Amino acid sequence: MKKFYVIFILLLLILPILHLRAQVVDILWQGETYTPPFYEGRSLWSKQSRITLVAIPQGLGSAANLNYKWTRNGTVLGNINGIGRNYISFLDSILSRPQIIKVEILSGQNVVLASTFVTVTPTASALAVYENNPLYGFMFHRETSGTHPLKEKEITFTAFPFFFSTSNRMDDIISYEWRTNVGEAETKNSVTYRSPDNTVGSSQVSVSASNKNQITQDASKNFLIEFGNQ
Repeated sequence: MKKFYVIFILLLLILPILHLRAQVVDILWQGETYTPPFYEGRSLWSKQSRITLVAIPQGLGSAANLNYKWTRNGTVLGNINGIGRNYISFLDSILSRPQIIKVEILSGQNVVLASTFVTVTPTASALAVYENNPLYGFMFHRETSGTHPLKEKEITFTAFPFFFSTSNRMDDIISYEWRTNVGEAETKNSVTYRSPDNTVGSSQVSVSASNKNQITQDASKNFLIEFGNQ
């Protein structure tokens, strides 16, 4: 009988704690930026890009029926709060600074049922270059960097802009520039280089990408092509 009372008392102590733990809310976010195919991970929020944050409640009933209160850097976002308002979206300014986003889920009597916050920081845009092989397509398993030996007579490279405000790397708002030791600059997304006949050596390649509409979204990289019998 004493054992029964002990178990009963323990249940009375534990059940409220379990109930409180079940009533939680999480925030998931993603930047509305470009990432190449087979990229593992979410699109990051970059400078001057848009970000979307979604509140994921647990143990509080249907997300569409809950009352949400969003706060950004201590300022209540009154115009986007209310029943079913479980997400917010905003565009980063040119100043680009960390943002503290808080969400509270309120009862009908404005009692806080659950709350959480997240600090999001805009990242810099990036640029990756991959070989576009005529037989196998884009060689996404091996990014071009450092020194790249030219095994065939010619090779095609393609630039992929990470975390730019575009849904397509071929978008006209993204401008590219390829430069080598010699020759004119190329302004396409892809470029093809041929090795000189009966010549052994190397050539420095630099490529840059920039967003015509967002001045803080730019990136560049350099690598070396080796050609001839090394």
